[in-house]
Amino acid sequence: MFTVDYVTPDLAALRKEGFVADMHFHTSHSHDSKTAIVDIIKLARRLGVAVAVTDHNLIGGALEASRFKGVSIIPAIEICTSEGKEVIPYFYDAGHLQEFYERRLAPFLKEKNALRSNRTSISLRELLAMLEEEECVVSLPHPFAPQPRQSYRFFSRRHDLAAHVDIVEVFNQLMTRRANLAALGWAVQLRRGVVGGSDGHTLKRLGQGVTVTQATSVAEHLDLLAKGAARIYGAELKAHQRVLGYASTTVRHKLQNGVAGGLRKGLSFPARASRRLLRLSRR
Repeated sequence: MFTVDYVTPDLAALRKEGFVADMHFHTSHSHDSKTAIVDIIKLARRLGVAVAVTDHNLIGGALEASRFKGVSIIPAIEICTSEGKEVIPYFYDAGHLQEFYERRLAPFLKEKNALRSNRTSISLRELLAMLEEEECVVSLPHPFAPQPRQSYRFFSRRHDLAAHVDIVEVFNQLMTRRANLAALGWAVQLRRGVVGGSDGHTLKRLGQGVTVTQATSVAEHLDLLAKGAARIYGAELKAHQRVLGYASTTVRHKLQNGVAGGLRKGLSFPARASRRLLRLSRR
């Protein structure tokens, strides 16, 4: 049995109830985040929350974070398939994640360019079949995100694929309330467990979307998620905050590092818009 409350988490109160984890967070190993591992660890310790490190197609951040003591790290990776859909497998230990990445996923990685992180050439069907053989909990993040990342329509035309999914992300702070509610409805329809996280790319987002279970360890937490025994808490960002969440971590960083000319040629929106986002992000 799970519950979802779209409210700002009271971390102090929730820590008394069980295992509290932000199940979707990015580090400086992701192309769109500059948040240092050591800063994440310090804040997670202070807040008393576990953190799932879910960098885009890379595991260096999860491996580095797992070496620290005094905080629970859930090793994971956000994998982008050849169709542009994303999957997050949560692993029970960092060693297994590393083995999976090096042995099975690495051959599908593509070269990264100035605007995007490493991508994969593996199809969603291939990836889910591959993960079926691993000891992990498979999640679909932000299934009602704007295209091309939205996975709901893709699955609705391929009903058999849902059998390979364990849980659905029903709270993502970067999504709208409508998108999160749609994800919740889909999870109920599929009879799957749920998960939530901030999808934070900056330090101040850590712990603003959490998943709570009655677990006492990472392994027990993941087992309970797969069984649907979780409570989700989080409040979505306002519209301008969602935009600036991306602007401050990508546009600002790249413009300030002297590659504005090249970016203007490659961005999918006018350079005037990126400059406006840069000004807004500084406010």
